[in-house]
Amino acid sequence: MSISDSHHKAMDFAEHALLARIRGHREDAIEFSKKALEHELVAIRKLDERDERVEPTWSVLHRSAGWLAFNSNQVHLAGKLARKALAGNPHPEIADELYELLLQVSLSLSSLSPHRDLRDENSWRASDSSTPVRTYKEVA
Repeated sequence: MSISDSHHKAMDFAEHALLARIRGHREDAIEFSKKALEHELVAIRKLDERDERVEPTWSVLHRSAGWLAFNSNQVHLAGKLARKALAGNPHPEIADELYELLLQVSLSLSSLSPHRDLRDENSWRASDSSTPVRTYKEVA
């Protein structure tokens, strides 16, 4: 299966997920999103095997996989995929969408631990060890 075939298969499952969500079938939507994510990750692996970061394909696949991960409750993976795409050279519009995904990931993680002190450096380290940590003092 080619990169394009894997991506199209992913988009077919993503469409099923959207329809399930619209119909109020949350669990089905999550399952379809997981299946879509599997196919999108295959497309990414195939592109990585070529050792090419062809833009916008590379960042588009990561953006898509990131949102699919987010929609299938794999929030940490969603953040990882967004950061990986942003480390490349995405088109500004795609970069904006990746930053939006990171914002949603951050909001989701903070809502999972409502009593976590967001100024505490260790709480950020615990949420995702691959994310650079900025202390409250650096931000203030």
